[in-house]
Amino acid sequence: MLNLNARPETGGRLGDTIECRAVDPLDVGPAAAEILRLAWAPPCLHYSDDYVNWQLAFPGSGGARAALATHGLRTVGFMAAIPRRIWIDGRVASIHVRSCLAVHPDYRGMGVAGRLVRLILATDGTTVGFTEPGSPTEHILAAAARARGLTFRRAAELRTYAFTGTRREPDPPAAVREAAVGEFEVAAARCAGGGTAWSRPAADQLRHYSADPRGSCLAIAHGRDGTTLGGGLIVRSHIVTARGVEIVPSLDSVFLHRGHDTALAALGMFALDRWQSDGPAVVTAPNLHTVPPDAIRRAGFRATRSAFNLLVIGDESDPIVRCARTTNLEVF
Repeated sequence: MLNLNARPETGGRLGDTIECRAVDPLDVGPAAAEILRLAWAPPCLHYSDDYVNWQLAFPGSGGARAALATHGLRTVGFMAAIPRRIWIDGRVASIHVRSCLAVHPDYRGMGVAGRLVRLILATDGTTVGFTEPGSPTEHILAAAARARGLTFRRAAELRTYAFTGTRREPDPPAAVREAAVGEFEVAAARCAGGGTAWSRPAADQLRHYSADPRGSCLAIAHGRDGTTLGGGLIVRSHIVTARGVEIVPSLDSVFLHRGHDTALAALGMFALDRWQSDGPAVVTAPNLHTVPPDAIRRAGFRATRSAFNLLVIGDESDPIVRCARTTNLEVF
């Protein structure tokens, strides 16, 4: 998630005394979590120390990247880029997802966010990110990318959906069960083609997904005849609201290659039944952009007001930058 209250650089004496530097992400987890909690107002993800440490330890090519802003001994800003593995243009590629941008409320408007972004973008490789359409953060990313001579492209708008499972079928055409790492890899590998940057996590990354401290599972959907229809990454999201931290099941990433509507409905019901006792009887799905719109409606998911732009930043020579039109990566 992004700190949407960050503002473009404006300079000023106090801003000149703020130090922004690249850091080892494994050394700054608690400080990063604290600034994220201070920077975000409800509704937002709950950035617990455990969750932030888990994200910053995500395995992948080059590992996570992080930048920290300090004023004396005080942490006033943070940003990270987390490794992910995708399949696009007939090949597997490693990218980083830019996330966790936060600036302390007392230090906004001093150019901190822009300096952190430029530090992250100074490293090699393609970066993707998710921002609210037209947000200040989006403008900061665009300016930083162009200053580095990189291509900045808004690839797609990803709508968040909600599912309540109010229409239960006595004999549904699809069922879902928890999956082992190996069989989930097989299901994910069947998703390919088009301009989609398909999430293609390796075995160690899938094991890391399963170790999410919030609670998560890898799920496989199959038809009555046993045919695999796809799968999904289901997370027990912790959301900060005006009432405190609430548990909301989230279908964070879907890998569907057939029977989209029946498989999606079954995944939603599975998530609802697994964790509905811990919170509201609703499942969120922040990214269903790879599922046909009519299948989303038939599955019982309804669009919310929340949306994110998928941003692609990198060298124009990279096929990911040229070809990616959407993704099934989780929004975070």
